Amino acid sequence: MKYHFLKYFYLKFIFLMLLTVNIYGGTKFIENDTILLQNEFLQVKIKKKGAEIISIFNKEKSFEHIWQASKKSWNQNAPILFPIVGKLKDGHYMIDDKEYKMKNHGFANYSNFEVISKSKNEVILELNSNEKTLKEYPYKFNLQVKYTLKGNKVSIENKVQNIDSKKIYFSIGAHPGFNIPFNNKEKYNDYYLEFNENETVSRLPLTKKKGLLSNISVKHYLDNSNKMQLNHKMFKDRAVILEGLKSSTVEIKSNNSKMSVKLGIDNFPFLGIWTTSKFDEPFVCIEPWYGISDTENTSGLFKNKKGIQTLAIAKSFLMKYNITIENK
Repeated sequence: MKYHFLKYFYLKFIFLMLLTVNIYGGTKFIENDTILLQNEFLQVKIKKKGAEIISIFNKEKSFEHIWQASKKSWNQNAPILFPIVGKLKDGHYMIDDKEYKMKNHGFANYSNFEVISKSKNEVILELNSNEKTLKEYPYKFNLQVKYTLKGNKVSIENKVQNIDSKKIYFSIGAHPGFNIPFNNKEKYNDYYLEFNENETVSRLPLTKKKGLLSNISVKHYLDNSNKMQLNHKMFKDRAVILEGLKSSTVEIKSNNSKMSVKLGIDNFPFLGIWTTSKFDEPFVCIEPWYGISDTENTSGLFKNKKGIQTLAIAKSFLMKYNITIENK
């Protein structure tokens, strides 16, 4: 009798624990450093460190759309680029006659963000300037990152607020990597990017050795076309960077698949497209940017940097884009 009594309460305890984990994980966290948003279409995971999307799982197709990082090639998923995009010449820059050093793409991608609001379908994370950031970047700021899941779309808003006593300068961008092909019957070369308008834009090449912006741009790139065929050879000279796009969307598509990934990129001055050329890795990064790498002949003055953004005291800047998963 005593055995059955204890067994009953043990099973009841296990059931309640599993139920609690399911409810809690389904709406808030699945582990200490990871936030989960989900609905009937998608499951989205966001890492608190870097406020980075690490998963967009397509429930209907059982497919993971975000690159799952690899130490042998590219060990990130979808980093936020702030307060610079790309590379600084010799790793440093100047503000008010003082030299500062910073790694490629800035420090947001390895900073610890605080969760300030969360629900089943939305989360807001925040990074404030602090003693550590001020050593690399001498401006006081507040960076809020909001992810909203609605239907088959993930909307992302990055808001930079100037909390300093002077105007500040910065760049900001996104760097999401997407898995392709969508199934094992296809190859990487089956895929292309489709813009919603025909485009004739400039391509801004990077130097092979130092990865800085070349002084010579390629005019009339795409030549009134809305498609860009993907292959690994196109990235042998680093990222393909486009300036002056009219399109509000770009879509990762294949002639052999009904599934696609569409990004809303309205009003971005630059779009980077990249994958590693060292290995034939099955991913492509689509990167909307407000900023770009230093030029070969840069003066090093941060406020004169190509693509730099200026923000007055107490003002804010909003960067918005979205990711839509189409199953069709």
